[in-house]
Amino acid sequence: MQSKQKNPQQVVTTKRNKTREYTILLPPSFVLAAGEVLQQSYIKLRQYGDPANPAVIVSGGVSASRAVADSADETGWWRQIVAKNGAIDLNRFCVIGFDFLPNPQETARTISTHDQARALLCALDILKITNIHAFVGASYGGMVALAFASLAPKRISRLCVLSAADRAHPAATALRGVQRRIIAFAQDHDAAGEGVALARQLAMFSYRTPEEFAERFGARPEGMAGAPFDVCKYLIARGDAYEMSAARYLALSDSLDRHNIDASCIHTNSLLIAINSDFLVPLESMRRLYRILPQAKLIELTSLYGHDAFLKEQTSIGPQIKQFIERQIR
Repeated sequence: MQSKQKNPQQVVTTKRNKTREYTILLPPSFVLAAGEVLQQSYIKLRQYGDPANPAVIVSGGVSASRAVADSADETGWWRQIVAKNGAIDLNRFCVIGFDFLPNPQETARTISTHDQARALLCALDILKITNIHAFVGASYGGMVALAFASLAPKRISRLCVLSAADRAHPAATALRGVQRRIIAFAQDHDAAGEGVALARQLAMFSYRTPEEFAERFGARPEGMAGAPFDVCKYLIARGDAYEMSAARYLALSDSLDRHNIDASCIHTNSLLIAINSDFLVPLESMRRLYRILPQAKLIELTSLYGHDAFLKEQTSIGPQIKQFIERQIR
């Protein structure tokens, strides 16, 4: 049953490093675009730095969380970018990270990037954060950033999108569709955890490039037929270490593929960062988005790391983000 409580629960977990933790109850009127009602109707945010500074929202891939930067008890997934004196400087900006829907034990499954953006907007309204200096989003987080800018263009001054386009590429959808069917098959055989691990292995392969795999791994077999090759051992380890539930994996995978926005309505000053080796979001998808956006700059970077470049190429990506969010816009 959806909670009827009107006031948000706002929990400050620590002030030692100016980090604030919020659990925001969404209003009873919040309904997903597909018509489903959330049973776990809340969104979690983490705020870094001085709230008096300009606000910068940061979001990443489906595995990312509100732990954007390092805190007293947690390592940030983008700590090389978001830090004091970093590309997104915590001395200058108040950074906001958030967790994507669905929450644990949620039964609703059809969640769009617009739903994620609307939930975030509700939370910002409750926290009375009206002006967003910049939204920096990578991968799925970039899709949510685009949806946010399309829904609330007057709330955001600048938009930085890395490895995300206005819609999913059919090749990426095909690969994710196989992952979802693997999980569904595993669920039918009471092996959801094993299904998620296998799907994650396939996903990890798509995040990198053939060249990077060739540089890291050999092709010589070890043992008899059936024994894993070195590269397979790596993928197996990454799959086994993944902790996302099957339900959440299916919901976010589907959300990636149903993402579709009208980019022509986004008049926000925008920076697009594309990776030449990205299989999931090819250069042409980013170039098409650039042609549609009224006020945009496109930077194309060369990387060995494919879609994972936003996590691996901080020395190339960081200065571009820093210059964009710190420069004056006339």
